[in-house]
Amino acid sequence: MVTRVSRSTSPDGTAYVRSVVAGVDPHGRSASAVVWAVEDAELDGGLLTLVSARTAERSSQDPVGQHDLGTLARRLTLTAVKQREVVGEPVAVLLDEAARADLLVVGSRTLGPGRRMIPGSTSRAVARWSPVPVVVVPEAWMQPNMATSPVVAAVHPCEPAATPADPGDREVLDFAFRRAAALRVPLVVVSAWEIPTIFAWSPPDIERMRSSYDAAMGTRLLPWRDQFPQVEVLISSVAERPAQAVLDASDVAQLVVLGRHDSAAHSDALGSTVRHTLQHSTRPVAVVPHGSREELAHNLAVGRSMHQLPWTPTF
Repeated sequence: MVTRVSRSTSPDGTAYVRSVVAGVDPHGRSASAVVWAVEDAELDGGLLTLVSARTAERSSQDPVGQHDLGTLARRLTLTAVKQREVVGEPVAVLLDEAARADLLVVGSRTLGPGRRMIPGSTSRAVARWSPVPVVVVPEAWMQPNMATSPVVAAVHPCEPAATPADPGDREVLDFAFRRAAALRVPLVVVSAWEIPTIFAWSPPDIERMRSSYDAAMGTRLLPWRDQFPQVEVLISSVAERPAQAVLDASDVAQLVVLGRHDSAAHSDALGSTVRHTLQHSTRPVAVVPHGSREELAHNLAVGRSMHQLPWTPTF
């Protein structure tokens, strides 16, 4: 694993060093994730740490591609990059590292002509349980080709009669606005809503509803627009299933930002929209947890005890 720390400003205005951890696949298939983590850490001078996990049985001298990825990271970054190998199961190692970091970056394999994403046990598990945001980067992703593309943030629809921001979307919008501001690219805020049956065959009524949802979302976003006046914001309120709306918007994106809610029952499954996006998106996907660091650490501890983490998800 490689850890990288950068100097950022906390919400109370104090300076601190931001830490980014990138999980390195022992077979050297994490180059895209490493490139993404390096560029993210460079945005604000953060500290980057590359971490790889190995079983006790496997010798650290095995040719696992770690040296090449470390060399790649050092060539890409202007600051020092740390690299270390930890004995343990990958999910457990990455979750332990996430507890001391600000961002976790992992890779994900792609398969077939459609480049379908195969998240696998490690990326799915850390995206579900990490107390910090997790960015899942497809193996074939080429960040330089999309450097000017927008960031997409998926949020809940804002009812036309309601103006307050949904607390569950605050972390998603914070993450997405900061990322768009740092990259100097537009931000597309996507939400999906259902067409009432009574309006199903009335395009004018559907268009009026869409305009109402867009206006309500514009009101919701005012605090972030005031904080990030340099970010161009595009609002897309779509009459479609949430998962499909996110995938459609992701076609033009360099990063898709989604929220994660920990249920009271501490389910070991990701939400359907997040799961579908991780499985089918060809773009990096950031999964941002909702809640305080303490609450999320507690949920992780409970999840480990209830579900005996790490686990292997199924499709």
